[in-house]
Amino acid sequence: MSLDAAFALFPQGIGEIAVAGWEARHSLFVQFLLFGSISSALVLAAAPAPARAREWLIVVLSLADVALLGNLRLAAAVLGYSLAFYAAVDLVPGRAGALVAWSLIALLLVYPVVGPRDLLTGNDTRVLEFWAFATNVWWLRSIAYLMDRRWRGTPRRSLREFLLATLFFPTFLNGPIESTEQLAAHRFAGPAVSSWRELAARGRELPGMLVRLAWGSAKVLLGVFYLGQDNAAVFATSGHILGHPRLWLWVIELYATFYVIFSGWSDVAIVLAWFSGYRVGENFDRPWRARSVADFWRRWHISFGVWLRDNVYIPLGGNRRHAELNVLLTFLFSGLWHVWGALKALDLRLYPPRAWLGFVVWGLANGLAVIAGRWWARASVTRPARDLLRSALPDPLRARAAQALAFGFVALAWIPFFLPPWVDVVACWEILLRVVWLA
Repeated sequence: MSLDAAFALFPQGIGEIAVAGWEARHSLFVQFLLFGSISSALVLAAAPAPARAREWLIVVLSLADVALLGNLRLAAAVLGYSLAFYAAVDLVPGRAGALVAWSLIALLLVYPVVGPRDLLTGNDTRVLEFWAFATNVWWLRSIAYLMDRRWRGTPRRSLREFLLATLFFPTFLNGPIESTEQLAAHRFAGPAVSSWRELAARGRELPGMLVRLAWGSAKVLLGVFYLGQDNAAVFATSGHILGHPRLWLWVIELYATFYVIFSGWSDVAIVLAWFSGYRVGENFDRPWRARSVADFWRRWHISFGVWLRDNVYIPLGGNRRHAELNVLLTFLFSGLWHVWGALKALDLRLYPPRAWLGFVVWGLANGLAVIAGRWWARASVTRPARDLLRSALPDPLRARAAQALAFGFVALAWIPFFLPPWVDVVACWEILLRVVWLA
């Protein structure tokens, strides 16, 4: 039955909701929630087993989830690639191992974009969506492991620990992004407990975790259903479809949409990881309370920010040399990483280079804002203005003003981030002009 036929079975308005609900039950998130919950329950049931046996079980379940959310070809490719990458990093010494490892990193970067799209994913758009999401996280984890071992000199991890961390099913699809070292540091003794006191402590956390699982799921589903419905029309008309007050609300809605859906994913992943014996890091820390753009990026997608700091910003030189350039390059990398995610889902025909400008503009705008914030806070030429504001305004008022400025900038910066590939980036500028009553 077609969707049009399905709509006809219901009264006007109810049909859209019913069909949307049916589609949501088959969405990637709902399947991730279902298979992830089953996998976590199986790990929990294996609590009496030795720690190594439980960890191998998590590896097997992670590969099984790749097969269920994707297909068997993907699961086999993920396992084969992981074994080859681990061997290159830890078993092949010197430059030869590094060359092979970086070549595999490049292969994982290029293949999903230019390789035969149906070889691993078939013609199933849901599998392609899963592959696009999962490789985003998987690629970053692989780079982190290579950097840890070959650049930072961290101790070698066993194959079991490497596979568990890079393929960890609660966070494999959409993060939080944690390296092998980070996940190992967040490991409980396991779902099994060694004393009644430890059991009681875990039991006290259980109700909160169940509530968070339900709340995270509700945020994702309600966000998908009710937020961002006007996005395509607003971009297509450069904002003229909405009056000014509604356009302002739409700008805030972009922020809210991303936060509600993304934080919901993170809530669910964190709870599933907890049931599997790992307390992974938070991905969001009330970003709306940020007092600067830099503070916002310490609160938003925290695990990705830590990854960028450790694997891009610091290797470039960090604060030691060319700090402003390093900030820009780091944010440019972030924008291009999002471009890569879109390319995997849409390919070059539907997402040509001109469409990449939205993410690039978003990244560079945030980078320039961080640089401007550092200059304002540190430059001697701005000290008189800072002192004047400090003496003229009480601390609470200054804090609220800083929060409002940071929120406003970040909300406006999401406009190019959400730009559809078929709309020219000039539309973002025209929308901005309408927001400030200049168009």
